[in-house]
Amino acid sequence: MHKKLLRMILSISVSVFLFGCASTLQSTLRATDGGQESVGVFSDGHTLVVFAHQDDDVLWMLAFWPVASKFLLAAYPAAPVFQDLVQSLPAELNYRVRWTPIWGSVDNDIWAEVFTDFCKRAPIVNLATIKAHLRPYFAPPIKRVITHNNWGEYGHVQHRLVNIAVRELAVETGLDVWAPGTRVLRDAGGQSRQVHVASELGLPTIEGYFDPKIFRSVREAYQAHRPVASTPQLTATFLNWSSTLWTGSHRPEDDRIGWRPFVKLVDRGVDLTAENPAVLRLERDVMVVNDCPTNPALPSP
Repeated sequence: MHKKLLRMILSISVSVFLFGCASTLQSTLRATDGGQESVGVFSDGHTLVVFAHQDDDVLWMLAFWPVASKFLLAAYPAAPVFQDLVQSLPAELNYRVRWTPIWGSVDNDIWAEVFTDFCKRAPIVNLATIKAHLRPYFAPPIKRVITHNNWGEYGHVQHRLVNIAVRELAVETGLDVWAPGTRVLRDAGGQSRQVHVASELGLPTIEGYFDPKIFRSVREAYQAHRPVASTPQLTATFLNWSSTLWTGSHRPEDDRIGWRPFVKLVDRGVDLTAENPAVLRLERDVMVVNDCPTNPALPSP
């Protein structure tokens, strides 16, 4: 009886802890107008958020922070600079105790030298190794995963690798998978904008709320952390990757806030995208970026 009560308390605490003062499950997830999916199932505390890079769960999956049992950093190891960042996030977000870098950790020098280089990291981080690191987490009581979409939002090769790994593992283990129903378009001047594509896909859809206050406060923490290594040369390499740990846009008009669509990619182990023509078209049309040209992770068909 006591164990059952404890499990119930833990489940409730995971699914409805406060974001600042107000945001709970009921205000961060909602069914679409068509009522295709109920969001009530997310209250069970059996949801993983699986993301490629450290700021991706903020940029693409913030709406699911209240219901995540773990945040799995999936496309590179952690380093002390990232650990410092995580420790600096507000305690009320309950982030640090759920954060799990599935590759473990390396020092800042190795991170700067290896994981900022597309080709040095290519033989280390690939579909097989991502799946091997993720597999232990795809087990009961987990029922669903939130991750990147098939086209990698804007085509990032590691977003796409993580997506494939998650979908394949979900098919093996009978889980659900959800992902952003958006893509990023860039104009001739290099400026980007997000467009909602969920309605074009014919997939079950829900909406998630990206709280402006939470988004901006977390972004500020990222922007306050500057990559650093033990030598000027390696620090320069680190800074060439990014001037801060925030790799998203700094333009206010690009803030990922408000209600955003999410689509179901896998339903209890059945991949709904496998023969979906709209998804296949996006996979083809969104150009793969940040891949190693001499050792591509996703070679052209």
